[in-house]
Amino acid sequence: MKNVILIIVVSLILFSCGKNNIYQKEGTLTGIDYAMRPCCGGVILTIDNQSGNYRIDSLPLMSRQQLYNLNFPRRIKFNYQSNRTCGSIETIEITEYFMSH
Repeated sequence: MKNVILIIVVSLILFSCGKNNIYQKEGTLTGIDYAMRPCCGGVILTIDNQSGNYRIDSLPLMSRQQLYNLNFPRRIKFNYQSNRTCGSIETIEITEYFMSH
């Protein structure tokens, strides 16, 4: 009887624990930056409630080709770290994300 109760309690604990992702920012991937200037290229990202000129070069678990072939615009929630700045353009590295279809 003790083993049955123990199994039930352990099962409830294991199955009730879920990953609750909280993301730093939300925004929209608007399309590819085709400009042929220094500091340009990548995919243009607008971040909600924030002005700025942002680009991304890649997403985790997605090739550059897959990223460039997305149907834009795409909403995205993400965690990030600043990667580099060139002029007024900031390229960021997205470390985790959720993208709606």
